[in-house]
Amino acid sequence: MKLYIVFTLMVLLLAGCAQKIVPGKATHNKNVVSAQAYEQQVIQPEKKKVLPPVTKEQMIVENVVDEPVAEEPVQKDADMLYSEPYKITLKTKKFAFSDTGFLNRYKDAINLQVFTMGKLVLNLKLSLTEDDICVDQLCNTKQGFNQTFLSGAYPDDLVANVLQSKPILRGKHLRKTTNGFMQKIMTDEYAIKYKIWPGNVYFKDTKNHIMIKLKKLPK
Repeated sequence: MKLYIVFTLMVLLLAGCAQKIVPGKATHNKNVVSAQAYEQQVIQPEKKKVLPPVTKEQMIVENVVDEPVAEEPVQKDADMLYSEPYKITLKTKKFAFSDTGFLNRYKDAINLQVFTMGKLVLNLKLSLTEDDICVDQLCNTKQGFNQTFLSGAYPDDLVANVLQSKPILRGKHLRKTTNGFMQKIMTDEYAIKYKIWPGNVYFKDTKNHIMIKLKKLPK
């Protein structure tokens, strides 16, 4: 009986010293961590975004893209003898230009190119061995070209001689100057003044309103 009383007193004593936990109320023990907080801090740490590793192939591609791509050089035609820049003025019955361009000389042809704002606006090519002359993709005989663009009274070789700085109309009324030559030819069909001096070509037909002027530009 005494042993039972002693055991009961010990149980009551221990029950009084124990902390009472009331459901719904937070505990005052700072050292106690809730299961949810422990899971967030320890069991499930913050997930960081992990980028996939960069492969060697990707590094090579990125380096290639960042480098500027050099333009391929324009290959010179094997038959071209020379190419000279000019200020070109052309006035015909069909077109009128006054821009920069190039006079390209080939073994058997002459090519006159006129550019406006970097765009090719006239590409004239005439043969020195055949009877054809082309404006862009439209080709004709030299006499047909004269009739369409200049004057049907002109000889077939007039344009070729002008672009080569040679006398026209078989040297009619040719007069040599200090550094070139001049021709003045007046007929019922044309009134031509043609003059050549270093780096310059001047052809004007006041009757047919035709003008061809070339002034060589520095390279």
